[in-house]
Amino acid sequence: MLWLATVALTLVRGQDCLTGLVEVVPEEQRQLLANEKPLGVWNVYGNKFQVDTPVALLQILVEEILGYRVAVTPRYAGNMNHVYYALAGCEEPENEMNQSCTGKPSNFHVSLGLHVSNTSQIHMARVQRLKIGGMLEDLGHMGTPSSTGLMISRATVQRALEDDSPLFLDDWRSYDGRYHQPQRFFRRLEDLEGALISCDAWAMEPGEYLTRYAALTGDFEGLRFTVDGVRPRCWRDVWWLAPACRNSTDCFPCLTGSASGYNVILAEEVMQKAAFWHMPLALGVAHYNGSSDFSSLVLSQRDVLFMFWEPSVEFQAVDPMFVRFPDFNETQWAFNVMASKREATWPITVVSNELAQLAPDVRVLLQRMLLSLEDLNQMLQFSYDSLERFDRCFSCAARSGACQWLRAQGTDAIWKPWIPKKGACFAGQGMYSITERRFVGSRGDDVICVACTAGRFSRLVQDEMGDTADCRPCAKGYFQPSSSAVSCDPCPMGRFAASARSAYCESCPIGTYQAKEASSACVDCPIGMTTWGLEAFSFFFCTCQEGWYRIGLESNCSECPAGMHCPGEAFLPQQKAGFWAYTTNLIQRDPNVAVVSVGSLGSSGVLYGPPYSVYQCRNELQCPAGEVMTCAKNRIGQACGSCMKGHSAQFDGTCKICDGESLWPVFLMLFVSLALLPLIVAAGLIMTKARRTALSVFMVSLIFGQIVVCLQGLDAIYQLDLTWKDPAKAILAALAVFNLDLEFSCLLPPQSYTVEYVLKLLAYPAVVFITFLAWLSTRCSKHAVPFNAFVNVHGLFVVALLTALSLTVVRPLQCRSNPNGLFTVSSRPDLTCWETEEHQTLVVFVSIGILAYPVTILSCIAYLTRKYPIWLRSGGGIKVMERYRFLFARFRPERYYFGLILSVHNLTVAVIPAALVAFPALQVGIMGCVICSKLVAQILLWPWRMDLANYNDAALSAGLMTILLLASPLLNIDQGQTRQSVAVLLSCVMILLPLVAIFIAFAVVLARLRPQSKFGAFLCHHKAGAGALCRFFKLVAKKYVNINLFLDSDELDDLARIFDIVKADTRSLVVVLTSELLHRMWCAGEIATAHKHQIPIIPLYCDDFGFPDASCIATMESVWSEEQRGTLVSHGISMEDIKAAYRSLRTLPGVDLKRRWSLEAQEDAVLQVLTAVYERGPRVEVATAPSVKSAKVLVCVTEEAEAISAGFILQQMVQTKLQTVTFLARTPEDVFESASFALVILSKGILEDCGFAQILLAIRRASVALVPVNDGSFDFPGLEFYQQVQEGNLVIPGLAPNQGPPLARAFQALLSILALPMTPHASIGILERQVDQICQRFGNWDDVVERSSSVKSSSRRPMSELEDAMEEEMKVIGGAGC
Repeated sequence: MLWLATVALTLVRGQDCLTGLVEVVPEEQRQLLANEKPLGVWNVYGNKFQVDTPVALLQILVEEILGYRVAVTPRYAGNMNHVYYALAGCEEPENEMNQSCTGKPSNFHVSLGLHVSNTSQIHMARVQRLKIGGMLEDLGHMGTPSSTGLMISRATVQRALEDDSPLFLDDWRSYDGRYHQPQRFFRRLEDLEGALISCDAWAMEPGEYLTRYAALTGDFEGLRFTVDGVRPRCWRDVWWLAPACRNSTDCFPCLTGSASGYNVILAEEVMQKAAFWHMPLALGVAHYNGSSDFSSLVLSQRDVLFMFWEPSVEFQAVDPMFVRFPDFNETQWAFNVMASKREATWPITVVSNELAQLAPDVRVLLQRMLLSLEDLNQMLQFSYDSLERFDRCFSCAARSGACQWLRAQGTDAIWKPWIPKKGACFAGQGMYSITERRFVGSRGDDVICVACTAGRFSRLVQDEMGDTADCRPCAKGYFQPSSSAVSCDPCPMGRFAASARSAYCESCPIGTYQAKEASSACVDCPIGMTTWGLEAFSFFFCTCQEGWYRIGLESNCSECPAGMHCPGEAFLPQQKAGFWAYTTNLIQRDPNVAVVSVGSLGSSGVLYGPPYSVYQCRNELQCPAGEVMTCAKNRIGQACGSCMKGHSAQFDGTCKICDGESLWPVFLMLFVSLALLPLIVAAGLIMTKARRTALSVFMVSLIFGQIVVCLQGLDAIYQLDLTWKDPAKAILAALAVFNLDLEFSCLLPPQSYTVEYVLKLLAYPAVVFITFLAWLSTRCSKHAVPFNAFVNVHGLFVVALLTALSLTVVRPLQCRSNPNGLFTVSSRPDLTCWETEEHQTLVVFVSIGILAYPVTILSCIAYLTRKYPIWLRSGGGIKVMERYRFLFARFRPERYYFGLILSVHNLTVAVIPAALVAFPALQVGIMGCVICSKLVAQILLWPWRMDLANYNDAALSAGLMTILLLASPLLNIDQGQTRQSVAVLLSCVMILLPLVAIFIAFAVVLARLRPQSKFGAFLCHHKAGAGALCRFFKLVAKKYVNINLFLDSDELDDLARIFDIVKADTRSLVVVLTSELLHRMWCAGEIATAHKHQIPIIPLYCDDFGFPDASCIATMESVWSEEQRGTLVSHGISMEDIKAAYRSLRTLPGVDLKRRWSLEAQEDAVLQVLTAVYERGPRVEVATAPSVKSAKVLVCVTEEAEAISAGFILQQMVQTKLQTVTFLARTPEDVFESASFALVILSKGILEDCGFAQILLAIRRASVALVPVNDGSFDFPGLEFYQQVQEGNLVIPGLAPNQGPPLARAFQALLSILALPMTPHASIGILERQVDQICQRFGNWDDVVERSSSVKSSSRRPMSELEDAMEEEMKVIGGAGC
């Protein structure tokens, strides 16, 4: 037994089993499979030698001879069905609900000893369906069947044969108790009772098996029917007695086992056989779990019948043999009748389909590995004997048993033929290199025979070693779908094999055909042609594809023109909706040749055929889809652009016979003309009379005007090259009335485009003429309408409809391209642009129209906007502004220029569709930029007079922007030129953005580095003597020129910086010379600083100024205190600097200004100073002062110099605020009854001023409402003052004594009204708020004027009553102001 010792030593040392028998592959050289994984073996049992030992045998052979690494995974008492899912690569094969079979490569490749059952076949079939061709391969059985049945010791059988009355105990017939007594050869029942299980503890699912037993055998006495179910009726609680011996209890023992958690082993079969064959046996059950009572009883008692299976060596000591029963009856067993022998099963080997590619030699080994029952039992015995030695390690004992069997004498003749031979292959096979993992053409040490795979065929060859075969790939054009094939088949017509080794031929795809067999490619149909389906096998299957059409009888197809629909095959092209086409070729028909018509055949025998010339129509309604040259009903001409003579266009695209309704364009013009008449009358009433409803009318008109402008913007967007769809298209088409996009086919002959365009140009002048005649007629009536009302209505009409007028004018220039390359007018597609004489004539009229409408209108608006500031501050200009309220009244005064911005925007919106008609993408982009810019400007400026109008305008602009964005996907940008233009524009923007940023940064740096003067001029003045004058100076400068003046009340935050401002931030110094100026320390420092740093000095000589002589200048330091001189010195100004500056000042030419001059004279003096500041600037003319007769507001002041300047300030600011004529009344003759209010500036000494007293009395006589304003210097008098004036004791030079009482009442009336503050020396912000407060005192301006006029009209009342009424009225006004 030397070989057994070698095996034990090999296992202990961990060495290879076959060392010394064959050439063993060392462990370090053993390889993984081609998928970089070891060979995975799924062991369905981890503790049964029947499977463990063959698995160990396979592992040894694969590892040591074939050289693969092997990984065995044992499953202890697992479900055998799980193996199929594991071999298929399922991630959770033991999950009964979801095995997660996702097609991943499997970790398991082989499983041995699988018992096939109905259930296992179902699971295997389910796994096979997961992949075409299956995922598993059944390699057949292992050579040994598995049998189960009643067994008996061979010694017992032999003893029965040797008896005087011999029995054949290995045959069922010898057990028939009716004829034989087999009991005498078996143990007594009492010898075995101690180790048996109580019948109540038998696990046999009595509700099923026992009930079936009773039904089949009729043996109800052998069962107990209880409330808990059916149980076997047992003798002594452990023996179930068969019917043949139940009465005498003379039975022989029959044992079976019951493992934990499992049913009694085949108990039902034993009971049925005992009943059917009258066997006098007693069935007992013992525990079976390894070293169990069942095995011990059988081995110790021996003379017993027991139920077990083979192969097994567990009872080898008793040399068991099966009791023969009738052969297996499939029909009986199908009905659960178990009287015949149980069918033997052949355990099979199942592998993954991947194994043939990953390790084909392993697959061959498995196919050849067949074990006889004797060999398997010998191997199992080796394993069983080694179990205790390896501490009951089944896998260790199994490997030991397999190794012992391999090394046993004579077994090499069995297992060595299993090993795949190198190179000897049969038909259907080929030589395969294990190392290279591919088919090869010559033998080698690593070459085995493997079945040729799909796409290959086996070819028999001969070499020096004899016959063999190799696998050759199928050539291109051939295929072989099966494995083990000996030839390849040619691909049939209509199919091809593009590469060698093809398992299948591919179908020729649509658009190709193949008329030959064994082809490697298909032939493409000519361009524009396709086939009806796959596998076309002739050129005649090729036909025109959709989007192409066939030209005459030619075999090729032509591409469908844009705007036409070509269904393909042999169908004729048809024009799409919105396009019109006609044929341009004439093909002469040969009467002797049959032709296939591709067009319409006329009587002349001429066939009109392709190619086609396609025009784009105005809309889809006028050109419906259909055959070429199809138009809507009664439409004719190119692109169906005109109606037939005597017909008028309808909204549905058709034309109908003219009737009364067809003249609606004429009626529309007459309606507009007539509708303007009441508007003119209403405007005249609003302008001539005060109405409380005027504000409401104004608001409604404003909102309506904005909506009209918005609708015109929508119409302009509708003109863009967008593919509009209903219902949006229908809504936008209805806006054509705004731009006179109407047809006059009932009045004009068809295609009279020039006449029609001229009529449209003359339409608005005709409306103006008609309304002008109507206005003239009103001049003869009692209620004459002012001319200003006529101008305002038409101005508002023109401004509101500027977009529509501009669209109408430029429409003939809005030419768009057509699919045939020609350009036609968008609104008149039957008019070809630039090439026809009629369009050239239209271009001349378009030029005239542009000059007459957009250019003229925009020029007038620009001129009026430029003159607005000057008119606003002049009395004559106020009257002029009444005529142009349509342009300015809609906006806040400071945003008067927004009308020009709005007009430019509207004109740009109208021009974009025509100017960029060739670039649709730019149309949308630039239109969006224009609308967005206007929206941003409107939000930033907030220009409209009412907030509601601002919100409405912003909402409308945002709506237009939203519509444009939503419509942008409808843009027609198929033109390559448009794409290129957009790309260039985007590139320019991308380049300009950083360049602009760099330029701005550079400009900022330059501005910082280059010294600049922040102020054009610095007003050096004495606050008390010329503070109001300088404020007036700055107002006049703002009125006429754009200059930034420094006035300390507006700009100065820190007095210490004043000299630095003169030195660094001032271009010139204007010295307002009044009597006290040269004695003021700060003024002296300003003059000295300017002289020292060579800042130009411009003197303004007032009438109370006199230059000191040389001696006074020499002693000038005595004027200031020591502290003041120290302050000047601390700023670097010495007394010598001041004296030098004064001496230089005396030599400078200046401008004279008399404080009591008129407004025009003082403004002229200010402009002279500004001209000196800007030496090269143009001379500005002084605006004419307002006429006192037209003044609605009077300003009254004393004749003191600063008070006069304060009056001019108030007059300018109130006139700008109220936009009504305001006049500074300086004499009683300046007071007229046309005035409604008198603003009285209460200043120091005004009540002692005779001139003011005369003016106040004149105001009382004219019944003008008084509004007092306090400049801060006025002290209100006590009661004694009024008494002195009443009694004539207060002497006011120039007044007669009898004027005392009315003057006292006038003073009382004036001073009884709450005076509002007005500080001429304050900053402009404070002053503007004070003026706003003063204007609010007037309340609703129109209502107050009307109420004041009604008071003045009460001429029948006595003067005293009239004065009392005026006093009461003034109190009401004053109270309302508070």
